Amino acid sequence: MESQNATLWETLLYGHHACGGWKEGMEGSVYHLASVFLTLGYMGGSGLVGLLYINLFLGCGFLCTSIWAWTDVCAADIFSWNFALLVISAMQIIHVAYQLRSVSFQEDFQNLYGALFQPLGIPLAIYKKVVTCCSVVSLEKDHCYAMEGKTPIERLSLLLAGRIRVTVDGEFLHYIYPYQFLDSPEWDSLRPSEEGIFQVTLTAETNCRFAAWRRKKLYLLFAQHRRISRLFSVLIGKDIADKLYSLNDKVCISKGFLFFRFWTMNVTPDSPWVFSFLLANATSAPSEYAFSTWMGPISNQTESCDNWKEIHHLVFHVANFCFAIGLLIPTTVKIHMILLRAMMSIGCALFIVWAVLYRCALDILIWNSLFLILNMLHLVYLLYKKRPIKLDKELRVLYRRMFEPLHVPPDLFHRLTGQFCSILTLKKDQTYAAEDKTSVDDRLSVLLKGKMKVSYRGHFLHNIYPTSFIDSPEFRSTQMNKGEKFQVTIVADDNCKFLCWSRERLTFFLETESFLHEVFKYLIGKDITNKLYSLNDPTLNDKTAKKLERQPSLCSQLSMMKMRNSMASTSDTEDGMSHFLHGGSTASSIQRSPYTRTSGKMKPIEESIEDDVFEPPSPVAQLAPNWS
Repeated sequence: MESQNATLWETLLYGHHACGGWKEGMEGSVYHLASVFLTLGYMGGSGLVGLLYINLFLGCGFLCTSIWAWTDVCAADIFSWNFALLVISAMQIIHVAYQLRSVSFQEDFQNLYGALFQPLGIPLAIYKKVVTCCSVVSLEKDHCYAMEGKTPIERLSLLLAGRIRVTVDGEFLHYIYPYQFLDSPEWDSLRPSEEGIFQVTLTAETNCRFAAWRRKKLYLLFAQHRRISRLFSVLIGKDIADKLYSLNDKVCISKGFLFFRFWTMNVTPDSPWVFSFLLANATSAPSEYAFSTWMGPISNQTESCDNWKEIHHLVFHVANFCFAIGLLIPTTVKIHMILLRAMMSIGCALFIVWAVLYRCALDILIWNSLFLILNMLHLVYLLYKKRPIKLDKELRVLYRRMFEPLHVPPDLFHRLTGQFCSILTLKKDQTYAAEDKTSVDDRLSVLLKGKMKVSYRGHFLHNIYPTSFIDSPEFRSTQMNKGEKFQVTIVADDNCKFLCWSRERLTFFLETESFLHEVFKYLIGKDITNKLYSLNDPTLNDKTAKKLERQPSLCSQLSMMKMRNSMASTSDTEDGMSHFLHGGSTASSIQRSPYTRTSGKMKPIEESIEDDVFEPPSPVAQLAPNWS
């Protein structure tokens, strides 16, 4: 046995003479057909579709090379290697095709995915988890989804078809249209361990269908899938902002007063010829076509084997081993394509060495040089895309808390913050915007460092903290209008640093980046909702306010149901404004509504899952009170 192993290694390493010159003639025509397939395969791109393309053409190439090895060169090792690579490629094709299989949903869920989840780049696998735990419910015309003061808040629902009318004390507030949440304010006003009762009535104006998630099942889903929790947080936040803006139209028309900062703007809503070519050149019959003269050296070599050749040099086997390793790398590895291209490049380089030193075949050298160039170009491109993006310290914090949770790529964030924006500073007591003076058309800003104070006609409204938009309400309110002025005064309470975009250039950039446009839309909606919640108790000190910002629920800062009632109030302008600005400020901001109570059936979920969206776990978060 030892002597046989020694003979094998001697054959692999020393049993082949180096080339003294190129051999006459060319390899068989089937080999060149295989090389064409391999060239097409190496030109494939990234992703699952690109991987399917690569393996499909590589499999065709390995099949042709196996035929070439069996009928032409009579080399058992070449046939064995290429047949093994063919099997691996076939397995990868099946695996990738299974991953790309179409996940079928009923029509309502398919339309919902296209309207809300697909623009945010949510994979179908994630979306399937969301719709698995919900049910579609029908609601006939004039039937009530919820009745004021009677219906308990037990679920979160999203309208799929029809129209819902919202009223309080018999007075109309607003409509709910398809792909809007029915009870997002009530959902956001309760902690997971609390129960509550609707303070509005929701009535179907037409036959309606809605998707409903039970509260407990949805909270458990949030605890298991952090991305889904972050997704619902921004969806609900934007939905609440949209509802409040729709209330503004009704208030401005019927009550005759402007609702401070957020509502002072005008808002408007394979081929037969290939097979015949392969058969014609896989036989020993000479070609009868006009190009038989220069094809003679190729077709004359395709003869059936009588004697199999000895095993090839070790370099050949190492090259094939690299190909096998590259094809076997799991697609779940993040740098799968980089490793695949690297192993392919090493294999092609070794084939070049084998062709020059031992096979003495110029055409094999040329083909593998082309393969090496293609793989190296793809490898360099993939490495460039994976390069680390250098960001300033403040921008890294901003990316981690706002954009990374929504899976915005670092290079896209770098383009967003590196082309048409600047980092500006503002000293303490300097003004960012003056009421009725500063235009809202010029910029959109995000606070990076420090604290700003917002006031309206001498009334303190709220503070702005880092990684929050400074003028998101104005940006939202004047997207279709020009020439508006700030209706609030924004002053630096500390030395501040903020990121400022040119509004015109930002709008143009977002129009060319549809994914980022959707992300901005939801981030601004969420930011507006957070600002509204922070209005409840202006007497809070900064330390308490920061703790409240990190609480899992926002209900301790402002009841959205109270806001709905305030909006529908029949009081005069100043009384209504004063009631909203100072309502509940004499009591603690964590005083519970009489319509809420601790649930005896639902245990508190210990993980911060509801509203801790823009910040990773930090020691400060541990200071927030438990939900129990």
